Amino acid sequence: MRLRSSLSALFCSTALLGTVSTIHSAAAADSQSAQMRELREEMLEMRGQIKALKARLGETDKNVRAVRRVVTHHSEMSPNTAKDIRIGEPAPARPGILVGSGNGSYANQTGYARVTGMPISGGGPNAPLHKGQFKIGGVKITLGGFFEMAGIYRSRNETADISSNFAAIPWMNSPNAHMNEFHQTERQSRFAGLVEGDLNNHLHVAGYTELDFQGAGSSSNSRQSNSYVLRSRLMYASLEDKANEWYVSGGQMWSMATMFKKGMGLRDENIPLVIDAQYLPGFTWTRNTGVRVVKGFNHGEYHVGLALENPQAVWGGTTYKPPGSTAVTINNPGGQVENSDTTYSDDIAPDIILKATADESFGHFEALGMMRFFHDRVSYLGHGRSHVTVGGGGGGAMLIPIVKHKLDFQASGLVGEGVGRYGTSSLADATTNRFGTPVAMPEAQVMAGLIGHPIKALDIYAYGGMEDILSGRFFNVGNSAYGYGNPNYVTTGCDVEGAAAATCGANIKRVTQGTLGFWWRYMQGDYGTLQFGMQYSYTDVAGFRGTGGAPHTDDNMVFLSMRYLPFQ
Repeated sequence: MRLRSSLSALFCSTALLGTVSTIHSAAAADSQSAQMRELREEMLEMRGQIKALKARLGETDKNVRAVRRVVTHHSEMSPNTAKDIRIGEPAPARPGILVGSGNGSYANQTGYARVTGMPISGGGPNAPLHKGQFKIGGVKITLGGFFEMAGIYRSRNETADISSNFAAIPWMNSPNAHMNEFHQTERQSRFAGLVEGDLNNHLHVAGYTELDFQGAGSSSNSRQSNSYVLRSRLMYASLEDKANEWYVSGGQMWSMATMFKKGMGLRDENIPLVIDAQYLPGFTWTRNTGVRVVKGFNHGEYHVGLALENPQAVWGGTTYKPPGSTAVTINNPGGQVENSDTTYSDDIAPDIILKATADESFGHFEALGMMRFFHDRVSYLGHGRSHVTVGGGGGGAMLIPIVKHKLDFQASGLVGEGVGRYGTSSLADATTNRFGTPVAMPEAQVMAGLIGHPIKALDIYAYGGMEDILSGRFFNVGNSAYGYGNPNYVTTGCDVEGAAAATCGANIKRVTQGTLGFWWRYMQGDYGTLQFGMQYSYTDVAGFRGTGGAPHTDDNMVFLSMRYLPFQ
C-alpha cells in the first residue's frame, strides 16, 4: 500500500515535470522567435543605413572630383600667396582668368629691374602667380613699371628734360652756359608688360614692351597743358628652348653690346641705376630694332650670341665737296612716318655684333666684336659714285661681387673706329675726306662703378665714365679747314660770353662724368613699393684744340625722384 502510494506520487511528479518541461520549451521557442524577428529588423535597419551611407559617399566623391578639377585649373596658384578670380563658366580645357596677389620672390631681378619695376618671368608653368601677374588660358601676363615725379637741376641750361644731352652742354660763349635750369617732370613714368606661354615642354614664347612719355610731337609743350606723346622704349618677341639653351628674338631691344648681369638673357641687362634717363658717358648701349640668336653651353655657364641691329651713323665735322661735284649725301631729313626735324643716315647693311659671356663663381665676364658700314654718295652732273667704309671695334665687361649680395664692382669698355653711336654721348662716328669718302673716327669709351646694398631696402651707387675721340680726321683745302678735330677750326670765342657763333667752331673730343646716388625703398607692401632716389653728377666736356686753344665746359646736375611701383 505504501509502495503503491509512493509509485503513484512518483508518477505524478514525473508527469508534472514533463508538463513543466513542455511549457518551458514552448516559452523558449517563443523567446527565440522574438529575438530572430528583432535581429531581422536590426539587419534591415542596418541595410538602410548602409545604403544611405553609400549615397553620401557617392556625393562626397563627386565633390572631391569637382575640387580636383578646380585645383588642376588653379595649379599655378598658391593658397598662401595668391587669390584667384574666375570670370564666367569656362570650358574645362580653357581656365578663366587667374590673378595673382602675393609678393613673390624677385631675387633674380637686376638692380635696374628693381628700381624700375621691370617684370620678370616668375618661373615655370606651375610657379605661383605673384602680384601683377595673371593668366588667360595658357598665357601668363606680368605687369610692371612705375609712376614718377622727378626734379632736375642743372648748372648749365641744356633745355632738356629727364634725359641730359651731354654733347650739348653749352660752351662758355653761349648765354645758356651762365644760366641754370630747373624742371619738374613725370615723363619717365613707364608702363611695362611681359606676355609669355609654353608651346610644349621645351619651347617658351614671350613678348615684352616698355612705354614712356619721353617723346615729343609737333604740338608738345610745357607752357599750359603738357602734351608729350607716348614712346616705345622696347617692344620685342622671343622664342626660347630652355632644354637646349638657345633663344632667338626680334624687335626693339637693348643692343647686344649692352652689358648683362648674367649670361645674355633678355631683361637681364646691367643698366646703371641712375635717375638721368640718358645714363652716363662711357655706358655702351643703344635701344633699336634688331634680331639676335643666343646659344648657351654647360648649363648656362657660357653663352655666344650674334645680333644684326638697325644701323644709324652719327656724322661730324665739316663736309667738303670735291671739285665738280654737286652734292655729298651722308644723311637726309626724315620722310614718310619718320621725324622730319632730324636726319637719318644712308645705310646699306645692319650693324653686326658678336658676343661671348662666361659666368664663373667669381664673376660675370664678356667679350664682343662689332662691324659697321658707313655709306655716302658724291654726285656730279649726270653721274655719281657711292662709297662704303667698314668700321667697328671690340670691347669687354666684367661684374665682380666683392662682398656677396652687398657690394659689386663693374667695368666695361669699347674701342674702335666708328663706335661713337654706342656711347651715351653720341659722339661722331664718321666724317668725310677730300674725296667725299666716309672716314670712321677712332674712339674709346669706358665706364666703372661700385654698387652697394647695405640693407635690403637701400641701393647705393657710384659710377665714372668717359668717351674720347682719340684723334681727329681732317684736311685743309687752301685756307679752308675740313673734317673733324681740325686744329685750324676757329675757337677764339668759345670761352667769351656773347661771342659770335662763327668764332667757336669747336669739335668735342672728350666727355667725362662722375656720379653717385641712392635708391631707398621706404615703404613696401601689398599696395606696391614707394621709393625715393637722389643723384648728383659732374660732367666735363673738352674740345679739340683750335686756333684759340682747347675749349672747355662742364655741368653740375642734381636729380630727385619719387616713384610708385604698383606691381613690385
